[in-house]
Amino acid sequence: MGDKPMKNLHILDGMRQWCLALLASTTLLMTIPVSAQDQGEQSQDTSQDTSVEPYPHLDTFVDGMMETQFKLLDISAMTVSIVKDGEVILAKGYGMQNREKDIPVTADKSLFRIGSTSKLFTWTAIMQQYERGNLDLDTNVNEYLKTFQIPDTFEEPITLKHVLTHTPGFEDGGLGYLINYDPKKSSSIRDFLSKYIPARVNKPGAYGSYSNYATALAGLIVENVTGVPFNDYVEDNIFKPLGMNNTTFREPLPDNIIDDMTVGYEREAGVFSPMPFEVLGGFRPAGSVASTAADMAKFMMAHLNDGTLGGAQILKPETTALMHSVLYQGDDRLSAMAHGFYETYINGHRLIGHGGDTFQFHTDMLIDKDEGLGIFVSYQTMTGTKGRSEFINTFYDHYYPEPLEAITPPSGFNERADKYAGTYFFWRRNFSTLEKAMGLANTGFSVAPSGDNTLILSGFEAPRQFVEIDTNLFRQVDGKLKIAFGEDTNGNIYDLHIDGLPFMDLSRAPALESPTFKMLLPLASLLLFLTVWTGWLYRRKDYKSMPAGERTAIRLSMATSALNIVFVCLTIGIIATYQIDLFLGIPTILKVSLVLPLMIIPITLGMAYFAVKAWREDFWRVGRRVHYTLVAAAGLFMLFFYSYWNFFGWQYL
Repeated sequence: MGDKPMKNLHILDGMRQWCLALLASTTLLMTIPVSAQDQGEQSQDTSQDTSVEPYPHLDTFVDGMMETQFKLLDISAMTVSIVKDGEVILAKGYGMQNREKDIPVTADKSLFRIGSTSKLFTWTAIMQQYERGNLDLDTNVNEYLKTFQIPDTFEEPITLKHVLTHTPGFEDGGLGYLINYDPKKSSSIRDFLSKYIPARVNKPGAYGSYSNYATALAGLIVENVTGVPFNDYVEDNIFKPLGMNNTTFREPLPDNIIDDMTVGYEREAGVFSPMPFEVLGGFRPAGSVASTAADMAKFMMAHLNDGTLGGAQILKPETTALMHSVLYQGDDRLSAMAHGFYETYINGHRLIGHGGDTFQFHTDMLIDKDEGLGIFVSYQTMTGTKGRSEFINTFYDHYYPEPLEAITPPSGFNERADKYAGTYFFWRRNFSTLEKAMGLANTGFSVAPSGDNTLILSGFEAPRQFVEIDTNLFRQVDGKLKIAFGEDTNGNIYDLHIDGLPFMDLSRAPALESPTFKMLLPLASLLLFLTVWTGWLYRRKDYKSMPAGERTAIRLSMATSALNIVFVCLTIGIIATYQIDLFLGIPTILKVSLVLPLMIIPITLGMAYFAVKAWREDFWRVGRRVHYTLVAAAGLFMLFFYSYWNFFGWQYL
């Protein structure tokens, strides 16, 4: 996404990163040897003569970049295609399509899962139906739904314009149903979307908040207005006309191309281990495409050529122009959302496209209309998006270099810097189910004055320093990334927008999600619970001689403490064991563990009663009363904590 400020958060990557963060694990980028065979360069090179313009020595440049990436990153396979002025000037593969069968990657045959880049086909289908008069972009989407309705939480209805720009106001969701490895478990798009309707947390158009659900909803709408299953529609109206014969949304893959699927590998103890085929199921309009670099070149050329490739026209020129035009901006000085495509600016060039991630594959596709240029890359790796995030930026830095303009911090900025300070969270998060607990590992983006008339923004791989260049607009000191702040109705700084992420707006973190409430107070509560048991071990000889009421009070404190400690430890253990598999389904042990907070409710309330009684009846010395009261307060706080983060048993979906 241009100056990629962080790992793209598309269909799966954000979920995986939460699991890893919650376990406080560290991803290590391991160096691997890359022989000529292991790079798997396509034997049928489709690049042009690289000794002439427009891109001298392109073949050598890309080979060198990939040799470096294979050495530094844990990549098993990669494929790339570059088009220019209606021609494919490079299409190559690197690494191995199938290590067990010793099959190298080729650009024209090897299938890669392209994740959320799939959305561009769904958006193209929407614009086709708009062009044909079957859809209106300003109509309530409920008008196009037959078997269920999106709740009317806000007065403003959700329209296809909101869906196209990731601004419908949905919360995010996927825990327990995002992905699976068994196509037989997949439901229809309609049944899936009916079952997992996300809560609406913002009025439509207020914020960009990436939504796989909304995109899948667009796919269902295409089904409903055409009467044709989504897979069939896209094949008949996009893939076949463009000659994309090795591209499909279908799960499992069709028999004629299944053997061409690049195997997903995870590197374990220095060895690549094959992974199961990822199934998106009801989310498939948002991310299930498998395609080749050669086929994706055809899609890029069609969009670069006003919707036409050869004799096939998938969109009229005026519809293509509309689809590529700006539709939503969090701040009009930063990149925007078009009609499904998103903008990014690299070295003064406007590019539009879409990235995409599954657990196993990481993809980017951007087109530069002014240059007639399109670039598609896809990586098979389990270690994140670094490779594909760097590829297009490196290409532009090499062939379209632009010097970085030096900027000087305005004097006196320190006096107003404090108004920007604070922590900001993406709106792409969950609010209504257990998945909200992901926020416990979410440190957000932290803004702090540097003391040198600049701001320091943490939340990237490393903190970055920003200089004010306009009202509430800042540019990175040593880079081109821009950020902008937005004000609330009272004129206070409330929102944060990051260039290159028009679909991922941020706002100030709620007070109850500060480190004090998320970490410090729960930790203090657990330590207090431990003192109950250490105190009992010290005084257990006196226990039998106590009055019955005091013994009951102590039993309640011990039960409250034990259940809280067990629940926290059990939850951490479950997450450590299942990790990203939690997104395949909620394990029974987790469902059972969520009963513990319900059991804690009456016991803690009983303890609170005895805390009050101890002060009224004065049946303990002051020190013991204070301790018991603190433990009771800790128990009540933990009940509030469980409620806020949706840990009670009925909220796991």
